[in-house]
Amino acid sequence: MSYKVNFFARPVNSDQKLPWESLLIEFSLGVICTVMAIYGWNTGMALMAYPAGAVAVLSFGVVAYSLFGFFRDKMRTHQKRI
Repeated sequence: MSYKVNFFARPVNSDQKLPWESLLIEFSLGVICTVMAIYGWNTGMALMAYPAGAVAVLSFGVVAYSLFGFFRDKMRTHQKRI
């Protein structure tokens, strides 16, 4: 009697992410790309340094924009209470 083994991972439902999870993922991606960009710059590999640096800047920008929006919403709700 044979047993069938499924070698494929089941897809994860990505619609159920908390806001802090998205921030953590983006920040981690920014840190990883920053390290890759610094390594590429120090070794003289422009093909690695510039794209990794651009992705790092964009991911840190997304994190900053999200934090700015969070605090802006908090200030609006605080002003409505007063």
